[in-house]
Amino acid sequence: MAHRDDIQGLRAVAVLLVVLGHAGVPFLSGGYVGVDVFFVLSGFLITAILLAEFADRGSISLLGFYLRRARRILPAAALTLVVTDIAAHHLLNFVRAREAVNDSIWSALFAANVHFAQQGSDYFAQGQPPSPFLHFWSLSLEEQFYLVWPSLLALLLALRFRRLLLVLVMVGGGSLAWSIHIAPVSPAAAYYSTFARTWELALGASLAVAAPHLGRLPARAGFAFGWLGLVSIGCAACSYSERTPFPGSAALMPTVGAALVIGAGLVARQTVVGAGRFLALAPFRYLGDRSYAFYLWHWPVLILASQYAGHELSLGAKLALVVFAFVLSVVSYRFVENPVRRMRFTLRVSGVLWPASATAVVVVALFIVGSIDQTAGRFEAAAAAVHPARLVRASAPERTRALAAVVAAVRQAERRVPLPSPVTPSPGNLRGDFYGFPDGCSSRDGETSSKLCRLGAANSPKKIVVIGDSHAQMWMPPILRMAKRDGWAVIPFVKPRCIPRTWSSKGECGRWYRWATRRAAGLHPAVTLVIGSWMAVWAPERAVRPVGVLATAMKRVSASVIVVGDVPGQKRDPTDCLLASRATMATCTNEATRVQLATNGAIAANARNNGIGFVDTLGWFCGHPRGSSARYLCPLVVNRTVTCVDRGHISRTYGLELAPAFRLAFRRELFR
Repeated sequence: MAHRDDIQGLRAVAVLLVVLGHAGVPFLSGGYVGVDVFFVLSGFLITAILLAEFADRGSISLLGFYLRRARRILPAAALTLVVTDIAAHHLLNFVRAREAVNDSIWSALFAANVHFAQQGSDYFAQGQPPSPFLHFWSLSLEEQFYLVWPSLLALLLALRFRRLLLVLVMVGGGSLAWSIHIAPVSPAAAYYSTFARTWELALGASLAVAAPHLGRLPARAGFAFGWLGLVSIGCAACSYSERTPFPGSAALMPTVGAALVIGAGLVARQTVVGAGRFLALAPFRYLGDRSYAFYLWHWPVLILASQYAGHELSLGAKLALVVFAFVLSVVSYRFVENPVRRMRFTLRVSGVLWPASATAVVVVALFIVGSIDQTAGRFEAAAAAVHPARLVRASAPERTRALAAVVAAVRQAERRVPLPSPVTPSPGNLRGDFYGFPDGCSSRDGETSSKLCRLGAANSPKKIVVIGDSHAQMWMPPILRMAKRDGWAVIPFVKPRCIPRTWSSKGECGRWYRWATRRAAGLHPAVTLVIGSWMAVWAPERAVRPVGVLATAMKRVSASVIVVGDVPGQKRDPTDCLLASRATMATCTNEATRVQLATNGAIAANARNNGIGFVDTLGWFCGHPRGSSARYLCPLVVNRTVTCVDRGHISRTYGLELAPAFRLAFRRELFR
């Protein structure tokens, strides 16, 4: 366990890949593999230290191990959490600041990966800005691994169990198999999962166990292993992207590469031109020593700056922020991390280091949350006092013309009028203003069926079947209000995330779709509403065909079939837009793209040609600017009401305001 300069150099390579990848350097789209290199390094170093301690003393002090870990990671981590919380409170709007502070508490308790896995699996949480503490998931995962492995290793060594490598291979093999299975099925769960990543730490641990045997390899093997390992890591960083299913089998390239580099350094004789000599150069060693602090600081700096600016930063700006983060890491390493690590604490002081650090973070977080809640309360009270004018008059709106309130909002956007204040629903709880099905009435992730629920006028013999994705869910408020008024029982077949182009797949969405259409057909409803998300497609035919196929199939068993048009949505997150300084109606107005308009038009034409009804919702959200009949502007605020809760889903409040318009359009298509 002599100090190895090449390992410090490998740390530098790993942190550079992560940081430059996060900064958006074009050829490092897979820079996130640097985290996997860290996992292999951690598994190797921790296991090697514990084995060396056992060889020297004949036992392992678990208390000593955890106290060393506490001194190593807690002071710098706690400093980053507290400073970032304070910065978020001052730089971000109160909604994002509250989210960040909540994330910091999970991070302080080393449960960030569990927290972010839950968020990543929540369909309606997707598209939100990344947390400034997102990178703490890897630290949490490591610490969870270290809650188990040192104790297990100490027990096996105490029992004189000589097949440590076999245990590691079995645990690592099971973890790798699970990772390969779960990565394409549930990417968010796989990415943050401790068990889906355990094999990477086990790989490093196996290397430590096998170290005595590797020392006998010839120098040529060390040369080949070292450079092959570095090339493997580099290839993964350059060729992978966000679309790569990860970790799974894709993680083998960078992790095996890291293991080869570490193993090369174990060879007794090193060549002059070996990878280890390259990694041991002074700049790499310097950066490697500060890699932990650099990793902690770089992500909050990038995220807070981007969210404060309100737009994506240029590559040059991000690189300048990376330099600033490195300066912070040098300072914190010099005055916090290194001094604390080298201090001689008493057992009592060392034992309270973790609870003291966690308590400090939580106390600061709760103080900030108290301040934020006061601001949120004022917004909620103001929103509750808003009473928008009636959106739709008694007479039916023209089919080809936007609602008068939408036209007025478009004119305000053209004049760059400031946003009305207050608005409803409150920007502080915008995502909460969305319809939720009764438990079991929609199909969740991993499910391919659901209960058959009768909503609206549940006992009515007249049945409306609703089939679709989350965009069907967002239209439930006006559908149910209409149903209760006119005596319809509404039976939903809804699965968020399963958009029309996935209905013909062989996966989960395809299985759900086949179940839903089969059960819906067996009900022989009076009306079938087909509602899906298709405004985000890049080619109209990817949505036209599946929607047309479903509508045509249901026409055979349903007295009427009506397709409900999709809405263009917003390009910027509504919460951030509403709470931005100097926000205007113009800055919070989106223009529908040509592809969106073409897709909507093609689906409408396909429906008409096949004798299927079509409810055109475009005029309820968008209107023509002056002097143009081809463009559509879609304001975020209409009639003092926020139309969207995120970039693609309408708010429950605005949906209810549209209930009269929806009913008129529905009846027109039903009785035409």
